[in-house]
Amino acid sequence: MISSKGPRMEYQDLYRRVWDEMIYSGMRANYFGEMVSHYQKWEKIIRVGILAASSGAAGTVLSGAPDYVKLGLPLIAAGGSFWLLFSQYSILSRDAADLHAQWNAIETRYEKLYNEISAEGAQAVFEKIYEDANGLSKAGTKFPVNEKRLGYWLDHSAKIFTARYA
Repeated sequence: MISSKGPRMEYQDLYRRVWDEMIYSGMRANYFGEMVSHYQKWEKIIRVGILAASSGAAGTVLSGAPDYVKLGLPLIAAGGSFWLLFSQYSILSRDAADLHAQWNAIETRYEKLYNEISAEGAQAVFEKIYEDANGLSKAGTKFPVNEKRLGYWLDHSAKIFTARYA
């Protein structure tokens, strides 16, 4: 397919688009990897809090405490249990891990295309990868968007690829 710009310009446009998408894919892969860690950390903290609040040791230590403090422990344990149930950190962690792996695969496919950009059918390969990536973007909409962390991972990904292809 030759555009009105000519074959050379089209090739350069594809080259740049693949480069950009490769970096963005790396950013997303790392961001979702960080989300896995985030959800696992919070689930662990809450579980430890529930364990401490519901243990007999806590009741023994607080045996001389006012009644409202002793009654607060079971309420804290129940509240933590309900929070874990409704927050679904384990499900979010698993889904983020899946997205991390899938974005890594997309990144690898873009990098392979980047290294074979002059091959026949490169535009069609790009379009297929881009289409697959759009499906992942939809799956990621349930996660929060932390622009600061995304910016960090974008810079990180750009540094890695720039160093690799310098």
